[in-house]
Amino acid sequence: MISLLACLSLTVGVAALAAQDTTGGAVAQALPRDTTVVVDRVVAVVGNRPVLASQVDEELFSRQAQGIKLPDTPEGLDAVRRQVVSSIIDEELLVQQAARDTAITVTDQEVADGVEQQVRKVRDNFQSEVDYRNELKKAGFQTPEEYRRWLSDQQRRAALQNRLIDKLRTDGKLKPVAPTEEEMKAFFETQKGSLGNR
Repeated sequence: MISLLACLSLTVGVAALAAQDTTGGAVAQALPRDTTVVVDRVVAVVGNRPVLASQVDEELFSRQAQGIKLPDTPEGLDAVRRQVVSSIIDEELLVQQAARDTAITVTDQEVADGVEQQVRKVRDNFQSEVDYRNELKKAGFQTPEEYRRWLSDQQRRAALQNRLIDKLRTDGKLKPVAPTEEEMKAFFETQKGSLGNR
């Protein structure tokens, strides 16, 4: 018991000496400052796949690019962010379920054809290759190949989701539900900015 007390007091004494700053602040200056930079955040996890804050931001930017007006208030923007996170989670659940279902297949050729069609459609909007590449960079893609890889992933995921939904309908596990009046009004309110004037 005495040796335990002696050890404890020796440890406390050494810790107290180490904590004293006898160099006039040199210890505090020698400690490295926290220089961590948050690159991205995980906002949800679906299965083993994280949903990143950058994915949510990407969807919000996409909506703005389509002419959909986002709320001006922080509360309104938070509500839209929650809806986007929920939507991404739902999509990921569908993709994961479709990937587990051996009856659902998406071929590489189907994906490649869809990517090629989309690239042609986007590329036709620009007069030159330079304009096309500049616009891709503005959208966050360093090269056309990076854009193709992203499109390929999007095409495959969309095809998996659509095939799963079609299979569930065919199997009678997914029945159409008519939207309520409130749901139709809410949908119209979110889309009216992109509908234009009559």
